[in-house]
Amino acid sequence: MVVRRRELPASSGYFSLRADHPDVRQVLVLAVVVLAGCSGVFGSGAAGDTPEVTPAPVPTPSSGNVWLPQTADGTPAVGRIIAGHQEALSSRDFHRRVVDGDLSTTDVWVDRAANRVRVRRVTTQTNDVVLADGRRYVRSADGPVSSERLDDDSVPYVDSTTGFFVLQQHVAGLVYNRTETVERNGTELAVLRANTTESTISRSGSRTVVAADSTLYVDREGVIRAMDHRERYADGTVRTLRYRVWTGEDSVAMPDWFTER
Repeated sequence: MVVRRRELPASSGYFSLRADHPDVRQVLVLAVVVLAGCSGVFGSGAAGDTPEVTPAPVPTPSSGNVWLPQTADGTPAVGRIIAGHQEALSSRDFHRRVVDGDLSTTDVWVDRAANRVRVRRVTTQTNDVVLADGRRYVRSADGPVSSERLDDDSVPYVDSTTGFFVLQQHVAGLVYNRTETVERNGTELAVLRANTTESTISRSGSRTVVAADSTLYVDREGVIRAMDHRERYADGTVRTLRYRVWTGEDSVAMPDWFTER
């Protein structure tokens, strides 16, 4: 049996909608209400933790039609799943977003047909970059637009367009179990969860993770549609990370400053 969530918008294109679509905002408001009282081992969290929280799914014993690679002991082979995610996005138009607590929000849009990549990074200021026609177009902090010829294929502000390294970095050291299958507007998603309160996982910057709660949502084509991740360090600080992916040509947006240049 696959759970059908009636409160979500009816359109089957939910996962291809842009992040600022009204239907998506309605779902996010519902999710924040559902999860507002959840604190657990991490406490209440910062104000920047609320964007785009995935509604808590209802468990189902069925694995649905979403196949995932497994390790020898029967747990999901998360490393292979992330590699499959990168492969699945390698020929698609997509938009991905990473919200790193209240520190930064990074959006990446990839338009395969037009051979364009856009990266927008918001911290205390906004930097927007479009790579197109062999040139790099930059608008920094809402200022004037500049351009220069591309010397290589590197993309600013991110290690990869697909988020491969972001995912790989945060799942390292965790053991995920497949807990259920849920349906989001006609799209079945396998839900993988890792939860530990007694870990000693090393992270960059000499940080040690002592507790972590992480959930991945994977569709039948291998795309990791979402990750909700929270980890607490030995010094008591907590970091949250929210990762989202939308696919399809409607997911790609070029800024007005680029199209009207």
